[in-house]
Parts: sequence; structure tokens; C-alpha cells
Amino acid sequence: MAATTRINCPRCGHEFNVEDVLAKQIEEKYRNEMNLSITKIQEDYATKELSLKQRENEIKQQQADIDLKVTEKLKMETDKAAKQLKTQFEHQYEQRLKSLSDETESAKKEISDLKNAKIENEQLKRKLKDQEQDLVLKYEQKLTERLQHETETIQRRESERVDLKLKERDELIGSLSRQVEEMRRKAEQGSMQMQGEVQELAVEEILRSMFPVDLIEEVGKGIKGADVIHTVRNRIGTDCGKILYESKRTKTFVQDWISKLKADALIVKADLLVIITEALPEGIEKIGQRDGVWICTYNDFKGLVIVLRENLIKIADAYSSQTNKGEKMQMLYDYLMSNEFLMQANAIVEGFNSLQDSYIREKRAMERIWKEREKQLEKVLLNTNHFIGSIKGIAGTSIPQLKEIGKSDNILELPDSEIQS
Repeated sequence: MAATTRINCPRCGHEFNVEDVLAKQIEEKYRNEMNLSITKIQEDYATKELSLKQRENEIKQQQADIDLKVTEKLKMETDKAAKQLKTQFEHQYEQRLKSLSDETESAKKEISDLKNAKIENEQLKRKLKDQEQDLVLKYEQKLTERLQHETETIQRRESERVDLKLKERDELIGSLSRQVEEMRRKAEQGSMQMQGEVQELAVEEILRSMFPVDLIEEVGKGIKGADVIHTVRNRIGTDCGKILYESKRTKTFVQDWISKLKADALIVKADLLVIITEALPEGIEKIGQRDGVWICTYNDFKGLVIVLRENLIKIADAYSSQTNKGEKMQMLYDYLMSNEFLMQANAIVEGFNSLQDSYIREKRAMERIWKEREKQLEKVLLNTNHFIGSIKGIAGTSIPQLKEIGKSDNILELPDSEIQS
């Protein structure tokens, strides 16, 4: 059993625990010691804080004194530097003013010299112009006198010949008139045939150049038939049909041409017929169809041939196909004979003609511009050479000999190929 720590008070008889009393006494002792330590620490902290505040005030006072001294020193140095810069700027400004004054005087002197030189130059120009006018006047007077004398001499000589020439001319005119009338009559007879042959050759040449893979056959002169047989071929060289051309260059259209061309087509087995003529029948302005025959002018036949050839190739392709053969042929034939095809052909030909007319107008405009420039160059060269001649006449051999323009290298002589192109 543990020993008891409880005792009774001898005076009052109260029972209490000894350990609790001792613990309270020890706790009270240590609490008092701790309070004394805390109080001492607080007093030391207050003393140190007061010392730090005093030190801080001393440092602030020293800093203020230093700032005041630095401000006074900077003000003194700034005043000193400003005075030095002001003195330096005033010195440089005076030197610059002096330099500008000297330059102004020099410029005034140069301007004065230039004005004097210009005055002398103008005086020399007037003197030279007066001398030139005097020389030109004397030259023109002498030239007028010489021309008048030569004119009178020529008039006298010619007046003696005029009477004889008039009689000879009357006789010659009568003879030539009779010959011209006879030649004109013969020329009119042969010109129609020649013009037709020229147009036939042109048609053949155009067809060969436009369609090099096709066969273009000329019907010989004196052989009955049309003028040109055009065998159309596709890209692989297969014959697709024939176009028969008749070229006419007369003033009136003859209806019998259509029946004759149809008869010729039966012989050569042609698929399409074309008459190229200057004189169109009534109701046709550029391109049209009359009794199954296409009729057009020379300027329009290129576009028409392109359309006809393309349709022949399409018809041949339809023949080669076995599907719906009869239906395709009928559709193509109806399209070829329809107003739609005629309108498309006219549109293609009109576009081609517009392009051709634009090219011709541009070519003529450029030729006109070249002619105008040539005349302007001739005028400039003539006046320049007259000017050089006048100077030579005035100055003589005292100046270097001037070469006349256009003597060795004539810039007006252009190659014919450049003018035509």
C-alpha cells in the first residue's frame, strides 16, 4: 500500500495533501522568477529602443546637413558651367555671323559677275542676230534676182516650144484617146476572167493554209466542173466528206450558178456546195442558203468553211457509230439546215470579220503615223541643214565645219518590209 501524503492541521484540524501544498509553493516561486525575468527583458528592450530612436534622429540630422552641402555645391558648379557655356556660345555665334557675312559678300560678288556675263552674252547674241539677218537679207535679194533672171530666160525658151507642143499634143491626145478606148474595151473583157482566176487561187491557198490535213484539189481550166474540191479529213486522216466551191467575181448574181453547181456535185459526189461571190442574191446580206447551196462573200467564206467542215466531221462520226445511227444522222442534218446553225455560222464569220477589220484599221493607222513622222523628220532635217548653211555663211572658216544631217545616213529610208508590216 502506498504511503499517504495527507496530514491534519494541528490548529484547525483540517486535512490536506502535502504534495499539493509543495507543488503550489514551487509553482508560485517559479512564476515570480519568470515575472522578474520578463520585466527585466522589457526594461532592456525599452532602453535599446530609445537608444535606436536617438541614433536614427542623429543620422537624419547628419543626412540633412549633407544634402544641404551637396545642394549648395551643385548650385555653385551649375552657375559656373552655365557661365562657361554662355561665354563659349557667344564666341561661336560671333564667329558664325562673321563667316555668314563673308559668304554673303562672296555670293553677291558671284551674282554680280554672272549678271555682267549674262548682259555681255545677250549683247553678243543681238549683234550676231543682226549680222545674220543682214547676211540673210543680202543672200535672199541676190537669190531673188537670180531666180527672176532664170525665170525670164526659161519663160522665153518655153514660149517658143509651147506652140509646137500644143499642136503635137492635140494630135497625140486624139491618137491616144482612140488607143485607150480600144485597150479599155479589151481590158474589161479580160479583167473579169483574170479577177475570177485570182480569187480561185486565193481560195485554194487559204484552204490549204487553214486545213493542212485536208485534200484541196483544183479543177483545171477548160475542164467542166466547179473550181475547187475540198475533201475533209479528221485527225486520223479519214475522209469525212467533200465540199465543192464555185468562185465568182461579177457585178450581178446569176441564178443558173446554183443548178450548174448541183450538177457538178453529182459528178464528184460532194456533200456540201458553196458559192463565193461578190454579188449576192436578194435576201442574203453576208451568208445564206439558197436551194441547198451555201452562198457567201469572199470575206465571209473562211468562217463559213470552218463551221461546215466541223459539221461534216460530226456527221462522219455519227456514220461510224452503230447506235441510233439513223436518229443521229437526222439530228445532224436537221441542225445543219436549221436557222440556229445559220445564226452560229453568221456569228463566227462576223467575229472573224471584226478581227480582220480591226487588224486592217490598225495597220492603216500605223502607216499613216509613219508617213506623218517621215514628213516631220524631213521638215526638221531641211530646217536644220538651212540653219547649218546660214551659220557657215556667217562664220565662214572661223568655226569648225558642221556636218549636215542626212547626207551619209538617211534615217528616212526605212526598209520596205518594216513599212508594210
